Amino acid sequence: MSKITENYKSLAAGIGFTYDEYTNTIYGIKNGYELLVYATDQRYPYLLTITTSARSANATLGKNEISLFKKSVAPAVGMTQKDSLITVTNKNQTNQGKLREDIDYTLSALTAFLSERSFVPCCQTCGSSTQTVGFMLETARLHLCANCAAKAKSENEVKAQKRQQKSVNIIGGIIGAVIGSLIGVACIVILGMLGYVAALSGIVMAFCTLKGFDKLGGKLTAIGIVISCVIMVGMTYFGNRLDWAIQISQAIKEYYDYEVGVFEAFQAVPSLVAELDGMGDYIGSFVQQLIFVAVGAVPTIISITREQRNVNRVAQIGYMQNAGVFADASAGNSAGNF
Repeated sequence: MSKITENYKSLAAGIGFTYDEYTNTIYGIKNGYELLVYATDQRYPYLLTITTSARSANATLGKNEISLFKKSVAPAVGMTQKDSLITVTNKNQTNQGKLREDIDYTLSALTAFLSERSFVPCCQTCGSSTQTVGFMLETARLHLCANCAAKAKSENEVKAQKRQQKSVNIIGGIIGAVIGSLIGVACIVILGMLGYVAALSGIVMAFCTLKGFDKLGGKLTAIGIVISCVIMVGMTYFGNRLDWAIQISQAIKEYYDYEVGVFEAFQAVPSLVAELDGMGDYIGSFVQQLIFVAVGAVPTIISITREQRNVNRVAQIGYMQNAGVFADASAGNSAGNF
């Protein structure tokens, strides 16, 4: 178990909520409002977002209302409302004791604030005032009633089946990877002209190449990763050699007052570098760029793979804990009790 997971569990217990490790979400009900607490950006695991779904016939959260809430709640740094979804973002706080105090205070203040303005918990999709449970729809967290959850699950199961049946478009993927790699080449050349051999260019090369294959190929498979890596290596060599050709062309013009075209210099790079006894630097710059590409490729592959797993995913947050309550709500809703 990671330290962050342990801290989330401790935080959830401290505020009387439950932590769902599968969806990485802290959830619970406070003063009648179903609330979800989670990090929207995993790079900042303690910059937490709180959401709930509620509406009022007599009030809206305009600029004045939001400003009033932000002034009254010290930890809160942001509040928005989109339809019935109300979102509050807290300060990034790594001190676990202070974080628990901030979140607990914000939850109490938020629910009191909504209650005072006659906001009633409701389904985020259909707006009905009924029992809701947190759901993960792909990478988004939603507050859904039983009927909307069942509908979303059914629709996304169909989409998932179609996606699984869809074969990867190798030709399209190669074209996408090549287009993406050209952005990496441009980055290598531009930074080279500025006098840098930067990690950024390698990361851009990896990201754009893999994303290009994913977008035009339909999905990134194992063979897509292999093809993309081959293209990355080839285009990194091309970009590095082009960078050296430009530098050689400029050097010849500056020191010998003689014009040599970039294309001509590109063809002669190995021989010119060898004559200048710079082969070690030339090979070293290429190897360095490859290392930067690898640094960018690994997290990009992990990210795309994770995204593909999450496509069309519908998962009830805390299913084992909430299944009975939600089943009762579903039955009641079907009977017209809500």
